[in-house]
Amino acid sequence: MRPLPPIYPITDAGREAPLSAQITRLGNAGFPLVQFRGKPLDPRAQMDQLRAALQSSQDNGGWPLVCVNDRADLAVLAAAEGLAPWGLHLGQGDLPHGDAARLPGLTGLRFGASTHAPEEWATLESIVDHAGVGPFRATTTKADHERPIGLDGLRSGCAELRDKGIAPIAIGGLGPEDAGACFQAGAESLAMIGAIAAAEHPAEIGWQVQRARWGARPLDPSRGILLTGSSGVGKSSLGAELARRLGLPFHDLDRRIAESEGRSIPEIFASGEAAFRALETHHLKPLLTEPCVIALGGGAWETPEIREAAQASGFKALWLAESPARCWDRVARDPNRPLAQDRAAFMARHRARLPRWAELECILPFGRSPAEVAQAMASAMSH
Repeated sequence: MRPLPPIYPITDAGREAPLSAQITRLGNAGFPLVQFRGKPLDPRAQMDQLRAALQSSQDNGGWPLVCVNDRADLAVLAAAEGLAPWGLHLGQGDLPHGDAARLPGLTGLRFGASTHAPEEWATLESIVDHAGVGPFRATTTKADHERPIGLDGLRSGCAELRDKGIAPIAIGGLGPEDAGACFQAGAESLAMIGAIAAAEHPAEIGWQVQRARWGARPLDPSRGILLTGSSGVGKSSLGAELARRLGLPFHDLDRRIAESEGRSIPEIFASGEAAFRALETHHLKPLLTEPCVIALGGGAWETPEIREAAQASGFKALWLAESPARCWDRVARDPNRPLAQDRAAFMARHRARLPRWAELECILPFGRSPAEVAQAMASAMSH
């Protein structure tokens, strides 16, 4: 089962703000994935808003990822314009997932489904990657919802979906106060519409829900932790703080390479990126023999040998995820960062690397300091 962020915001066309503006706001708040739900707007208005949202995401390193609700036709049109979304969510009355996957431009998308009852959990197509389980309770944002399934129904649905390798998403009238119970019931993520849209500071809800997931399912540091993510996201700072709280050694892979080679990272990189990637693999493997916390360089997770070594070691690989615009603000034209000299190139590289990072369980700072994030993670691990 491929993980999802702890919270999955969904746009609300009933709000005054345009859908594209809602997605931008949520991305800026720190949410890496948002569902574009355009009903009841007419198709042209939905397409205009979807185009704007996807273009903004593309210009900003692929952040946030966008999943289109229901409208396979709009996803195809967007893909034809070079703006393919991250995923497509299809309900019980929509085009079958297998048929949608064969439409032009939709190959490789992550497909979501809506489910309510055991017969739906059992009959999902194999291409389905994640599925909503609900409604948890009645909601005002969807008048035609099924009868609420409550906590017992959510628990049953999550167990069935997890057995099939499908990530379950709790949905239906949820607020942050429901997070702990939903995660304990087996949900991978909580979908929210009203609570997020009405929040003055949506990042506060995101942080609360993430902490609830850590509390319900603490990360296991016993084999070691690998931190990956964008240049400038703060992997080294968080890694050092987390290692100190867990009583583990900390290693910054770039620093280790520079010290071992007796040259700066820009000097090593000048010899060629392929040679530098080979050095990353060479210096990482010995570190994977004992529990520790390791911060990888921004491009390291793209190397197959590094992913294979991490998997074989049993280390927990985590994606430290934050808006690439914030990352760029921290590293722009830093002479010690050879790939941070041009914003457009930085964003294009982030967009290209995002699919690999998004396959990992994420850590979302939501504006918190590395010390505060590390403390929250370590506290959950110790219980």
